[in-house]
Amino acid sequence: MLVRCGVTFNKFSAQVTGRKKKQMNTTTSLDSSTLRRNSLLFWCTLVIPVAIIGIGINFILNPVGASTAYGIPIHDPAAFPFMWVKGIRDIFSGLVVLSFLWRGDRRTTAILFAIAIFIPIGDGLVILSHLGFAPPIYIHWGTALYMMIVAAFLLGRKAA
Repeated sequence: MLVRCGVTFNKFSAQVTGRKKKQMNTTTSLDSSTLRRNSLLFWCTLVIPVAIIGIGINFILNPVGASTAYGIPIHDPAAFPFMWVKGIRDIFSGLVVLSFLWRGDRRTTAILFAIAIFIPIGDGLVILSHLGFAPPIYIHWGTALYMMIVAAFLLGRKAA
């Protein structure tokens, strides 16, 4: 009888252990979901950090042209340091997202992307208060919409 109980107990513990392993593997695979470089979602995500780095470089090298493209033209050289600061911050923002994207860290990239949506929305609000519904507002809010769509796909579950 003890042997039977021992065998039964061992079978039961093996079943429980097997279930735990399956649950841990499922959880682990969701947490460490990778974003592969050969996927369309990777390339759709890559557009934003690369573009924002380019915009940041433009603000440093060409503050007049970049500020005009942004929607608030600045021609006073005394204001150029503000444009350079914006450029540095844009480059940093792009590099942060790019570093996690390049590692294939889908979850962190998704969270950063979702949070970063506030930047083009806020930029659009600045344009709205300064110029009203001028063409640059559509660029900012269009970027926010694009980022929302990509973030939704990034946050969505990966098909098994």
